[in-house]
Amino acid sequence: MRERLKQWQTKIRINKWWVMGAIATPVFLGMVWWLWLLSERRIQPDYGRLSHNERTTLAHPHRETLIGGIGAIATVTGGVFLFLNLRTASRNTEAVNLIGADLIGADLNCAELSGAELSGANLIDADLNCAELSGADLSGANLNGANLSGANLNGANLSGANLSGANFNCAGLRFANLSGADLRFANLSGADLSDANLSGADLNCTLLIDANLSDANLSGALLFLINSREVKNLEPLQLKAKPSPFLCNAALPSYASQPDVNPNRDCDRIPQLLSARYDISLEEAQGIVDEARQHRWD
Repeated sequence: MRERLKQWQTKIRINKWWVMGAIATPVFLGMVWWLWLLSERRIQPDYGRLSHNERTTLAHPHRETLIGGIGAIATVTGGVFLFLNLRTASRNTEAVNLIGADLIGADLNCAELSGAELSGANLIDADLNCAELSGADLSGANLNGANLSGANLNGANLSGANLSGANFNCAGLRFANLSGADLRFANLSGADLSDANLSGADLNCTLLIDANLSDANLSGALLFLINSREVKNLEPLQLKAKPSPFLCNAALPSYASQPDVNPNRDCDRIPQLLSARYDISLEEAQGIVDEARQHRWD
C-alpha cells in the first residue's frame, strides 16, 4: 500500500461576504460610471455671456457634489463590507472547545462542529446525525451508541475513541484517524473510509456492508468475527501490511481472498489480544474465540 501523508489540511470554506462583495463591486462601479455620464449630459449654460467667476461657479459645484457623494457612498459601503467580512471570518476561525464535555444523549443533529475540540468528551448515545465534524478532535471521546449516520468526519481525529455500537451509516470518514479506536458492533455500512487510519482499531463484529476501504491503513487492526465480503476496495496488500491485521473467522471478499490470505491465520493469537485489551481472563477469552469459530458465514 502506498505511503500516505498524515497531515490533514483545514477545510477551505467560501466566505459568503466575499461572494457578495464580488457581485456588488461591479454593480457599484457601474453606478458610478452611469452617474458620471449623467453629469456630463447635463444641459450646459451659455458660457459666452458669463464672467470667468460665474463660469467657475457653475462648472464645478455639481461635479464636486457628485464626486463627494460617490466618495461618501464608497467609504460607507467599504467600511460595512470590511466589518461584516472580518466579523464572519473571526467567527469561522474560532473552534468550538468542548474538551471533556459531558454530552450524554445530547441532540446535536446536523450541528456545525468542524474543527471542534471534543477530545475526551462523553457523547454516549448522542445524536450526531448529519453533523459537520470534519477536522474535529474526538481523540479518546466516548461515542458508545452514538448516532453518526451521514456525519462528515473527514480528517477527524478519533484515535483511541470508544465507538462501540456507534452508527456511522454512510458517514464520511476519509483521512480520519481511527487508530486504536473501539469499533466493536459499530455500523459502518456505506461509510467512506478511504485513506483512513484504522491501525490497531478493534473491528470485532463491525458491520461493513458497502464500506469503502480504499487505501485504508489496517495494520494491526483486529478483524475478528467480521463479514467483509461486501466491502469496497479491500486489497490483499492491505491484509499483508506490517504489522498485518489480525484475522480470525473473517469473511473476505473474493477479490481479496488470495490463496496465501488465510481468514483464520491469527485465531491462536486472538485470546491473548482479547485478554489484554478487555481485562478478562485468558480462559474467558479462549471461550469467546472457540464460540466465534463455530459461526459459519452464508
